[in-house]
Amino acid sequence: MTVIRCIRHGQSASNAGEITQYPDTIPLTGLGHAQAALVASCFNKPPRLIVFSSFDRAVQTAMPLCERFTDVPVAVWPVQEFTYLAPRHYLGTRRAQRHEAVESYWQRLDPASRDGEGAESFMGFWDRVESFLDRLAGVSGHVAVFTHGQFLRGVMLRVLCGRLGVEEAMFRFRAFRQAVAIPNAAMVVLGLSRRTPMLGPVVTDHLPPELLST
Repeated sequence: MTVIRCIRHGQSASNAGEITQYPDTIPLTGLGHAQAALVASCFNKPPRLIVFSSFDRAVQTAMPLCERFTDVPVAVWPVQEFTYLAPRHYLGTRRAQRHEAVESYWQRLDPASRDGEGAESFMGFWDRVESFLDRLAGVSGHVAVFTHGQFLRGVMLRVLCGRLGVEEAMFRFRAFRQAVAIPNAAMVVLGLSRRTPMLGPVVTDHLPPELLST
């Protein structure tokens, strides 16, 4: 069986309520780096492949595992966060300051809507989720994937519900994103048997209480 450990990045500056700029350049906090080190220590043997998104916080979370197993091949896949707010409108803001715009986006439930340059539609996001699962069918063994909370929720929803039309997927995802907690550096294990994905629980056992964050 192919086993994929999907790992949310460690605590980022945005998660900690700090002022941020572009979504892809948001770094880890000190706590996030400590979480990343704990993730690497959970691997008793090297994975066959280490995958991460191009966003800084995912790269930084993956680095301790890459440095521990230097012979393991690495790859950047399009498993980055779902960025549905145009970045240039929110430079120099905190997460709390973007809350009203976030709520407005999800109230519209328009899968084709794009907020502007640098933003992604839900349709594009859902295509990435589908493409990720299709791509996993071509790998074998143990794979570590360092990704993001919204993307990981999308994968979970897709596995649980099967193929959905994009309108229904967005409707379900709106509730799913609030109902399913995935702390920073949490893991979700996907098992692939005969190309059929099976979903495990959200795992945080590797994180002591003082290192849990959302």
